[in-house]
Amino acid sequence: MSDESTIGTRLRDLMETARVSENELARRADVPQPTIHRILKGTSKSPRISNLEKIAKALGTTTGYLAYGDSTLRPPRAGATLSAMGTLLGPIGSVLSPVGYAIDAISGVQQRSATRVYDYPCLEWSQTGTSDAVAAAASNKKNSMEPSACKAKGIGFWLHVKGDAMSAPPGVSPSLPEGIKVLFDTGLGSAPGKLVLAQLANTPEPTFRKLIEDSGKSYLQPLNPSYPLISLEKNCSILAVAVEAKTLL
Repeated sequence: MSDESTIGTRLRDLMETARVSENELARRADVPQPTIHRILKGTSKSPRISNLEKIAKALGTTTGYLAYGDSTLRPPRAGATLSAMGTLLGPIGSVLSPVGYAIDAISGVQQRSATRVYDYPCLEWSQTGTSDAVAAAASNKKNSMEPSACKAKGIGFWLHVKGDAMSAPPGVSPSLPEGIKVLFDTGLGSAPGKLVLAQLANTPEPTFRKLIEDSGKSYLQPLNPSYPLISLEKNCSILAVAVEAKTLL
């Protein structure tokens, strides 16, 4: 469970525990002292993820704990290790292959078979701006296909993640870095907590974010805390829900 403290107060507590000053932490983390000072004072409310990673490492904590304050994201006990692949796959859910996992905790997908395989087209972001565009692109027989054990309720299609907005801090799950392949399903209903593909007003391509709700309003939340929330206006539409992800070989 997350506490109600800020990044600044958590950083100060960690510094006091480690008995390090701003200047000493700046030296250890290779982060400018003014940057650390701004985080402590709360004037830098969305610090760069690269700086948080360096500071967390210097203080022996995780970027997830420093950014979010979740006690479950504190470092594992001494001696415990995770491979890069294990960090990515382990916390999510059922492993489908050495390089894939179902996003059960996010999508609530139940229809998955251990034996039957379904093929879905790999689309470009420019082909997914509307539901009609998705349907037309998915029906093109020239598409390359990618298998999955998930049975889509609507039109299923793969997209490669672009950018780092859905790349969570180390130790935080799920995390969908640039280049990972994500399977979307147009037949699943959207709900807070799901990862969705949304078409915003006046944007040429859809946006991939986590759908959340706060005070009766819906927002699109990045998994990377360096990016801002996006208000989901009435003229925006949810095109599809993420159901599976695979790393590149």
